[in-house]
Amino acid sequence: MPNNDALANLKPLITPAPIPWWPPAPGWWLLGILLLCLLIALAVWSWKRWQHYRGTRYQREALALLEHVHNIAEIALLIRRVAVSALGRERAATAAWHEICASMDEKSLQLLAESQYRLHNTIPADAIEHLRLQTQQWIRKLPAVEH
Repeated sequence: MPNNDALANLKPLITPAPIPWWPPAPGWWLLGILLLCLLIALAVWSWKRWQHYRGTRYQREALALLEHVHNIAEIALLIRRVAVSALGRERAATAAWHEICASMDEKSLQLLAESQYRLHNTIPADAIEHLRLQTQQWIRKLPAVEH
C-alpha cells in the first residue's frame, strides 16, 4: 500500500493567475489600428460624397424642372438659371454663349438664338425635344458647386 501514501503526500494543484485583458496581444493592436484607419477612410469618403451631393443639388432640381418644360422660352430661362448656379453670376454673365452651351450642337444653339424672333407655334416639336435632350446632357456635364 505504499501507493496510497504517495497520493496522500501530493499537494493540491495551483491554478495559474487569469490572463489579463490589458495590454492586448500585438494582433489586437494591429486589428484596432486597421479598424481605426477604415473608420477614418469611411468618414472622409462619406464627407466627400455629402459635399458632392450638396454641390449637385442644382442639377437634380434643374433636371426635374426640365421634365415639365415644353417650350423654348422656358428652356432658355432654365439654361440661364443653371449657368448662374453652376458658374456664378459674374462668370455666367461674361462667358460667351458658346462656352456655356459647349456641349450643344449648332442646331440647338441656333434654335435658342432665333426663338426670341419666331412664333413658338412654328417650331417643330422634335426640334424642341432635341433641345431638351441637349440641355439635359449639358446640365449633367456641369461641375458640382463648392460650398
